[in-house]
Amino acid sequence: MKSGKIIIASLLAVFLLTGCASKESKLTCTQTTSGVDVIFIVDFKGNVIDNMDINYNMDLSKYSDAQIEAVGKQDFCSSVKNAFGSYKEAFNNCKQNIADKKLEVTADLEIEKVSDSILDKLASPEAAKEELEDEGYTCTLETK
Repeated sequence: MKSGKIIIASLLAVFLLTGCASKESKLTCTQTTSGVDVIFIVDFKGNVIDNMDINYNMDLSKYSDAQIEAVGKQDFCSSVKNAFGSYKEAFNNCKQNIADKKLEVTADLEIEKVSDSILDKLASPEAAKEELEDEGYTCTLETK
């Protein structure tokens, strides 16, 4: 019976040390600039970034149908990517869509292509929240 308890304790220790029990959290940060809502989402497993997404939303309800059609013909993915500065090479899977008089541009950020200096600032969910709030975002952190 003693060896059974030792095995269970050993398995539990391995489970905890390998990170299987590390908490997952989601940091959602928003900022509005020039009528565009920017939403930056960072998913963490423990203190490791698991996924990064960015969304741009713009209300087009004040525009005429002809103006909305013209907006729809523009390539916002290229514009956003070029404006991304240090994240430019990480910008991936961009999609743009207009529905219900709203423009939405979404993209993934490849974590491997984000510079180490930026990742160092996002070393934990709490550090990322503080860094992004210093840049003018309003952030919420939820633990899953």
